Amino acid sequence: MKIKSFISKVLIASLALGVIFTSYPGVSVFADSFKSVTLGVDLSDTQKNEMLKYFEVTKNDANILEITSKEEHTYLGKIASEAQLGNKSISCSYIEPTEKGGLKVVTNNLTWVNDGMIKNALITAGIENANVKASAPFEVSGTAALAGILKGFESSSAGKKIDENKKEAANKELVTTGDIAEKIGQNDASNLMNDIKKDVIKEKPKTDQEINKIVDTAIKEYKGKLSDQDVTNIKDVMSKINSLDLNYNNLKDQLNDVTNQLKDKLSSTEAKGFFAKLSRMFSNLLDSIKSVF
Repeated sequence: MKIKSFISKVLIASLALGVIFTSYPGVSVFADSFKSVTLGVDLSDTQKNEMLKYFEVTKNDANILEITSKEEHTYLGKIASEAQLGNKSISCSYIEPTEKGGLKVVTNNLTWVNDGMIKNALITAGIENANVKASAPFEVSGTAALAGILKGFESSSAGKKIDENKKEAANKELVTTGDIAEKIGQNDASNLMNDIKKDVIKEKPKTDQEINKIVDTAIKEYKGKLSDQDVTNIKDVMSKINSLDLNYNNLKDQLNDVTNQLKDKLSSTEAKGFFAKLSRMFSNLLDSIKSVF
């Protein structure tokens, strides 16, 4: 785990349990559309069109759906705070299921979650291949986009109904990661959660005590930074993920793909210290060589 902690593996972040959307005013919903876009209802028409342009879709080639603040609170209120949810629905999402290529996630102007968090939550939800974008016209937390991604996936022609238990687990995973990210940073939080999730899926613990042991071992590096409630929340998430009976062999390539993409996003103090020492070592070596000549 110590070596793994040098690399930010996965970030986390959350998807809604399934929300009820209304059509974008004046736009027909194309039931057979391959792509889906969710728009925060509190955006102006100009901003909505700006987001459609950002997602590179038109009103005629995608399902255009809206999400309200009430819907965010209904489906995320039990696991996300009022401060995180706010009272307006702003952020947006683009979902395009694909037949291959894995998960490609891009985020823009979202402060509470990032691409790695969303990707890892999608893996938990059982989505293997898709192009996903989450964005807003200006910086916001991103909860409206999170509340729309899974529904948008299910609304596209290539999407499939997602098991409710997987939705709930993905939701809990992302929100918990987002919470601990405020204390140890997004990359380290994602790295921690992904390490634990990998071990849980691989080892398939048979009791809560076995899950707790995996978690307690992993969080030693962050002792004093995470509260008892944080640790309890992590254990609850892992218990939920363990109940899904996920197949490690089917998921390891996806999880490792996320890991590889995050190698350049190191943020832990330990990692920085390691590379600082490495840099000094090479610097001293070069100085020694110079002195010889």
